[in-house]
Amino acid sequence: MSQIQIAERYAKSLIELAQEQNKLAQVSEDVLSLEAVCNHKEFAAMLQSPVINSDKKSAIFKQLFTDNMDTLSYQFIQLLLLKGRESLLPSICSAFIRQYRTIRKIRIARVLSATVLNEAELVNIKNRFSAWLKPGETMELHQKLEPTLIGGFIFEMGDQNCDASIKRQLEEMKESLYDKSYISLVEKR
Repeated sequence: MSQIQIAERYAKSLIELAQEQNKLAQVSEDVLSLEAVCNHKEFAAMLQSPVINSDKKSAIFKQLFTDNMDTLSYQFIQLLLLKGRESLLPSICSAFIRQYRTIRKIRIARVLSATVLNEAELVNIKNRFSAWLKPGETMELHQKLEPTLIGGFIFEMGDQNCDASIKRQLEEMKESLYDKSYISLVEKR
C-alpha cells in the first residue's frame, strides 16, 4: 500500500472518530495548526529522522501540543508515534483537510493581486463570484501577491478563472495596436 493511501485512511479514520464525538470543527482547527507546524523545515526533519527515537518525539509533541489541542487530536498523534507513522503526519494533515473541505462543501478560491487587498475588497470579490458556487457550497478565499499584474486581480476557483488585471488589458491593447486586419478592410473600400 502506498504512503498516500495510508495517509488517506488515517485521515478518514480521524474524521469519522471526530464526527462520532461531535468534535470535527475543533479537530480540523488542530489539524490546520499541526499542518502549519509540519511546514517548518526543522520540524519536518525531526519527523523524518530515524536518529530521534519515538520517546524523544513524543516528548516534543507533548511540550508543543498538550495544552493547545483537543484530547482526540493529541491521542491521534500519540497513536501515530506508537505505530511509527509520524513521518506521514504532513500527508495525513493534507488528506484530512481535503476530506474535511469535501464534507463541508468548501471550495478553495484564489485571488492574485499586485497589492494586498483589504477586507472590504475581498468581500466584494467573494460576493461577485459567489454565483460560481453550487447550492450549499461555501468559498474559502486565499490571497496571493503577484506584483507583475500591475493592478487589478485574477480570480481562480477550480478550473474557472477571471482575469481582471491591468497586465492583461495592456497586452490586449498592444495586440490590437499591431493588428493589421483593419488595413485590408479600409483598402477594400
